[in-house]
Amino acid sequence: MVNERKIDYLLKIAETQSITRAAKELYVSQSALSQLIASLEKTYDTKIFEYKGGHLTPTYTGEMILNTFRQQQLLEGRLNRQLEDVRQSRTGQLSIGISSGRAPMFLSIILPEFQKEFPNIQLTINTRSTDGFENMVSSGYLDLAFVMDQANVPNEFKQDLIYEPLFDYYCLLAAPPTHPIAKIAAIQPDWRMRDPVNLNDFQNETFISAIPNERHKKWEENILKPYDFKPKNMIRLSEEAAIFSLVQAGLGFALLQDYVAFSHHYGAFFRLDHDNSKATLCIIYHKNAVLTKAAQYFIELVKRHTELGSFSRF
Repeated sequence: MVNERKIDYLLKIAETQSITRAAKELYVSQSALSQLIASLEKTYDTKIFEYKGGHLTPTYTGEMILNTFRQQQLLEGRLNRQLEDVRQSRTGQLSIGISSGRAPMFLSIILPEFQKEFPNIQLTINTRSTDGFENMVSSGYLDLAFVMDQANVPNEFKQDLIYEPLFDYYCLLAAPPTHPIAKIAAIQPDWRMRDPVNLNDFQNETFISAIPNERHKKWEENILKPYDFKPKNMIRLSEEAAIFSLVQAGLGFALLQDYVAFSHHYGAFFRLDHDNSKATLCIIYHKNAVLTKAAQYFIELVKRHTELGSFSRF
């Protein structure tokens, strides 16, 4: 019988595709994880991982073992949630995945009400995921998560999930305050009332963006599809939340989701004249999950504030 800690360790290795990264996130030694893999491979008499393209990838039989462990975690989690409901959800845990950029605005609105109703629930907020929150919800690491409907997600994870749409959002052009077009923002403070702009008019400007991400590739391609747009110079960041700060520092333009404009209430933002950026924010959970009263209340709060327009106030 493999204990829960060993299962967590093995699934973390599979998630990060690296013993080094898994050891860092788990605060254990690389040798301990290597020994764990060797021990399990001996127990099951099969190879669990192999290296492909510099990454640790499950073998065919390794994927069978990992899927069994994931199901075991889900069953254990389901039992715990049922027990929590018996205790009326006055105590327990709730783990949520939300992007670091969206978290400050969302959580500052939702958490005060949630904690008033469930003061003894231990909340874990995850703002970063190597392979996407869909993977973490599917594998039982998270109870709930906020994700984009257009994210590129493997079917093996997507088929396990329930997607509840919240609201649509769009991409905006953010201009540095030193650029002449920013003067329009001083004349018309509400970006929703400003005339849209043609992205091709800014070909010669420096653009700041996140390092390309396979998850958002389809959405990003849709945004640029109506344009023949190739910026003269690019600054790439690993942390998307820092992009707006660099725009405000005058280092360049950026294409940002509209929540940035709603969050900051300042900045020179412009809609695109050929807008093909519509995406839908969803809250997801596992289709076989037994949602506790606390989880249900959290979802209800998010939906209520969506209807009130709390996340899109200027």
